[in-house]
Amino acid sequence: MITSLRNPRVAAARKLRRTRVRKESGLTLLEGPHLLEEALTAGVEIREAFALPGDDTSQQRCRDAGIPLTQVSQAVMDGLADSLHPRGPVGVIAIPHGDRIQPIDSVVMWEVTDPGNAGTIVRTAAAFGYQVIATSGTVDLWAPKVLRAGAGGHFKSPIIEGMAADTGSLLDAELRPIVAVADGRVAAAEAVKGSGSVALIVGNESRGVPEEVRTQPGLQTATLPMPGGMESLNAAVAAAILMYLRMTAS
Repeated sequence: MITSLRNPRVAAARKLRRTRVRKESGLTLLEGPHLLEEALTAGVEIREAFALPGDDTSQQRCRDAGIPLTQVSQAVMDGLADSLHPRGPVGVIAIPHGDRIQPIDSVVMWEVTDPGNAGTIVRTAAAFGYQVIATSGTVDLWAPKVLRAGAGGHFKSPIIEGMAADTGSLLDAELRPIVAVADGRVAAAEAVKGSGSVALIVGNESRGVPEEVRTQPGLQTATLPMPGGMESLNAAVAAAILMYLRMTAS
């Protein structure tokens, strides 16, 4: 059992909590039995796992799947995991990369920076069968906090990161871009109707989608009516409503 955070394997795994290291290595950390099982079911490459001595279920699951597993002390688990009072397991996985934008209904995160919002959007997209696209200014979708909020959705939907700050790649993929705005004239329930696949764009939590993006060719705007008088909705909530409206549009 490893009891020191200075252990080379533990130290290497802990570095994956940094965005730069994840980008350079193509690896990230996942935490908890649910995410481990979702990754296994999806056929994701799991390099190794760390578990507490009493976590017999995780240890047996890793043995059955042929995953190298190491027992660690609670102090080491606390240093590896991203949550408070973690029970593990923590796995090191190879990040699955989407090849290209597909011509299917998609949700686009335009510089969404909150890990909880990003993970919730991924989770909702998976539930409704949407592709996930993120601009380069969006939080790393494979960060441990985002993975935890995604609850396994990362392994069920195509995820494309690093899209340039224009809608050209969406149009090239034969997607109809629809951006959520608080002050538009067209109600979202009407905007999402129509044939062909759409790209529902949700902007940054405080700034929304930049004005120069809203005026790009081929882009529609859509507004969710808020008769209660609030200025805006949470980004993840807005994305969920838009996806549901599109899914149920006649």
